[in-house]
Amino acid sequence: MYRRIGVATTFSPRFLAVLAEAARISRLFDSPLHLIHAAEEEPEKLSRFKAALQVLDLPPGSPIHFERGEPSEAILRVQSEYRIDLLIAGALERESLHRNFTGDVARRLLVQAPCDLLLFVEPEERAVPPAQIFVAIPDFGPFSRETFLRSTAFAEKIGAQELILLHVQSTFAEAKEKALGNQPPSVEDALNEWTNDRPTSRLSLDSHSVRGNTGFTACEYIQSSQANLLILPSQLGHPNLPVFAPVLDWIIQVIPTNLWVMRQVGAAVSV
Repeated sequence: MYRRIGVATTFSPRFLAVLAEAARISRLFDSPLHLIHAAEEEPEKLSRFKAALQVLDLPPGSPIHFERGEPSEAILRVQSEYRIDLLIAGALERESLHRNFTGDVARRLLVQAPCDLLLFVEPEERAVPPAQIFVAIPDFGPFSRETFLRSTAFAEKIGAQELILLHVQSTFAEAKEKALGNQPPSVEDALNEWTNDRPTSRLSLDSHSVRGNTGFTACEYIQSSQANLLILPSQLGHPNLPVFAPVLDWIIQVIPTNLWVMRQVGAAVSV
């Protein structure tokens, strides 16, 4: 699914954990891993990277890119130059009792990165397959369905136990649809329709609908459910449309768990 994977790294306390997560993803997709550091190359930094490659049993020749400049811009320059399909990074800027706030670099990547993103709030050095994965969708259109299908394939591949389709809709959007005379299918009906032709699998599938005046309702629900991973559809290249549907754009400010963003660039999926 991915030809090249990149991981943006800093020498934070979670340095090795983020690299370990990226190493597992690169092995899962059998794709080379590019290490990206938004700073000037220094002998000590290079030595730390090479030591990490050895600890994580990654190929010693794995490319390490040092790029000076504003961090998000430097990361995206490397992503563009090497045509990286999936970009991995840490996401957390600040924790509070009720919410985790998305870091500044992660926010910029959410809006600007033209590839899929995997952002870790809680990276783990040891392998911990996510027990529960949420796929948040704003509608029942073709790209939402494509996101769901890709998510189920990924969940099965990594040994997840349960995948939950989460339909997020604001009360304003719901009222607008009713005023226009539209009656979208229920979450349960959509899930049944999307999985009718799917082979038998041990992966448990469920659905849930969240309604509220803001998308933060969904964020709080996901966080309270202690989900291990959230997957979101996102569009790029549409000048008249936002990167995320309005009911999902809260993710730019707060991040309830580890996040996988699946892009649709133009009229095609980014991978």
